[in-house]
Amino acid sequence: MKPLKVLSTFTLLFLASTAYAQKHPEIFDVSDVVIGAQRLPTRYLYAAGAWSDAGEMENALSVQIECYKRIDFCNVARAVVLGQGPGSVGTALDGFDILRWDEREMIAVDSSAICVVNTIRADFTAKTITISSAKKATKLADKDPFCKDIDQSTAFLVNHEEVIKKIVEKAKQKKP
Repeated sequence: MKPLKVLSTFTLLFLASTAYAQKHPEIFDVSDVVIGAQRLPTRYLYAAGAWSDAGEMENALSVQIECYKRIDFCNVARAVVLGQGPGSVGTALDGFDILRWDEREMIAVDSSAICVVNTIRADFTAKTITISSAKKATKLADKDPFCKDIDQSTAFLVNHEEVIKKIVEKAKQKKP
């Protein structure tokens, strides 16, 4: 094989593996478990990582997701940074109702907020998780002044490599 072809093949594989690592959570596990006192069998999803749009104070395991197919419910626990210094970090626990769970994907929605509907999608084949937020199209959301600045967004649950990469890039931008 010619050296240029070997180099281009290596470069392509490196870029592909880097792209793969960037969009994948630190932990992604789908398995069969039992839950509750009645020991109900269910399919279970556990994932941990950080949202790709998280602040730099949040670490690589700032989000944990647990979903149970049998009860059509997900818990999403996440770290919340409220400021700087001692006592500035808290936690939030959000509940999502599972709308769909098949062999390819799981889709869950939290529409409890006045302004926003949040959707989590787990792709079992690609082993990726995204969260999308969109403004609700309701009269109540249209009238609420806090809803006017809501933008649509999508983030990936990523691993420590992506978190570190983002911090390093931001530090490079700050250098004179």
